[in-house]
Amino acid sequence: MSRRIQPTRRASRIVPAILMIGIAVLGFATLMIRLETTREGYRLSALREDILRLEDENRTLQLKVAELSSHERLRTLAADFNLGPPQKGQIVTSP
Repeated sequence: MSRRIQPTRRASRIVPAILMIGIAVLGFATLMIRLETTREGYRLSALREDILRLEDENRTLQLKVAELSSHERLRTLAADFNLGPPQKGQIVTSP
């Protein structure tokens, strides 16, 4: 029977330590990416809500402009201020 030869050097602990550190860094990087993705999702959702609110406000303001510039309203205001159609010679056009 042959005797087993004992190794003279112990196995290095550096390689397993580097692997463990690498796995920990990879896990932390994955966690940070997921966190940032979630944060951007919430930000995107808030921006969509802002867009909907601003579109609704824009529609309301356009309706208000249409009401304020209606011909019926302007005719009523013109009569209140004694305004009428322009007299002959009051209209000046530029070339």
